[in-house]
Amino acid sequence: MDVIYVDEEWGNVDWNKMRESVEDRVMLRAGYGGGVIDVQFRKNAQSCNDMGIPFGVYWLSYALTPEMAEEEARHCMEIMEEYDVCGPVRMEFDASSVRYAQSKGVMVTPEYVALLKKSFQRKIKEMGLKKS
Repeated sequence: MDVIYVDEEWGNVDWNKMRESVEDRVMLRAGYGGGVIDVQFRKNAQSCNDMGIPFGVYWLSYALTPEMAEEEARHCMEIMEEYDVCGPVRMEFDASSVRYAQSKGVMVTPEYVALLKKSFQRKIKEMGLKKS
């Protein structure tokens, strides 16, 4: 099963067309870093809810510590609380995340990323979301 990741770079998504072609899971970016909301998230989430398109949510992380990952989880939960999120909620740590961490002197290892993701997921579950 492929996952389609949708963020503000997609612009205005034609969810009517997308609904016809979405056989796989849709993941909407809620935001990134220390609380920046994806400018298209609310519109995309509402459109998906209105059209019955199930979706999950991801947060593009720029966390440098487990505490920062937990703060990102709080931001993620706040932005998505008014929508019916049917899929997983997770943290993504991509190449831009790695570059940012390295620019701050953080050595990025698989173990480091796993620790951040675990902190994020723990906070999500602590705040009441049982899916992930």
